[in-house]
Amino acid sequence: MANIEPGIIIWDVDGVLIDVRDSYRRTIVKTVQNYFSNFIGLGLKDELMKIEDTQKFKLASGFNDDWELAYAAVLCYLAVLVDGIDKKKLRKWNSDEKPEKIEQMVLRLHELGKLCGNNNPEVDISELTDRIGKNGGGLDGTEKTLSYILGENLNIAKKFWFPELIKRVFEEIYLGIDLFEKKYGEPARFVHNEGLIRNERAMVELKTLIEIRRRYYFGIATGRERFETEFSLNENRIGRIFDKRTIVCSDDVKKKKPDPAPLIECRNRVLRRYGLGKNSPVIYVGDSIDDLKAARNANFYFAGVLGAIPNPDERNKLREKLHDMHSDIIVDDILEL
Repeated sequence: MANIEPGIIIWDVDGVLIDVRDSYRRTIVKTVQNYFSNFIGLGLKDELMKIEDTQKFKLASGFNDDWELAYAAVLCYLAVLVDGIDKKKLRKWNSDEKPEKIEQMVLRLHELGKLCGNNNPEVDISELTDRIGKNGGGLDGTEKTLSYILGENLNIAKKFWFPELIKRVFEEIYLGIDLFEKKYGEPARFVHNEGLIRNERAMVELKTLIEIRRRYYFGIATGRERFETEFSLNENRIGRIFDKRTIVCSDDVKKKKPDPAPLIECRNRVLRRYGLGKNSPVIYVGDSIDDLKAARNANFYFAGVLGAIPNPDERNKLREKLHDMHSDIIVDDILEL
């Protein structure tokens, strides 16, 4: 008989081990709202985005990084907002350089708010993300789509688009005042609440992981940074089942999913840690198109998990896409594995 090496399971975190609907997904929604309500000063009665809109960006692919999803969402609403303003009023911004300091960014957004009047950006996220997906997904696909729809107005909108500020607000909302200061060594400036990271809950019980661990070696490859990864795993009492030496986070590798680099680095760490042979089969457990692409690019098996998507229509769309892309396994939750 052929000698079959022991198997390896590499886990994604968000939407697989940890439910992020009320943390990362809600942080994206609140970041977009904060940008237009607090900085630009629009009199918004309702939220611009809904949590289910974040999944539409994910389905377009290229948004494994939630910061980049927030950047893209702000740019979409910003481009539509600018398109509705008298171009004579915006002409002065055509040649101005983008500010480098946070304070200057905020001041420029206040200036934009004075030109908006009662204009509020209305965006059909479903239609837009469908077009973004057809243009390759991610920030590049977003810019291509907006350039085609709005032309030169996109360049004007980018004069008011500050990813550094968006990331800052995102992190303050997500981490909260205590964890933000612990991570960055300075106090929060714009948001002074408890972080939404504390809303996260494990999607699988420790005893289930222990049972699976009897038959497989474990690793983690996640788009999170290590600070957030270890905090959430430990806070939800499942961290001890994973060896820190086999956890690969975004700050450990230069390339992001769907590039296979994070998965391959994790596989190599598992092989070294447990002295396994290079022929050990690997399955990556994820919840997105980018996760599947990364697994295929690494030549790993793939299991798609759908349980973190509450909307039945969006869940079925993801199921269909994973099926069409020949996912090896599609399950509703980890128990099915």
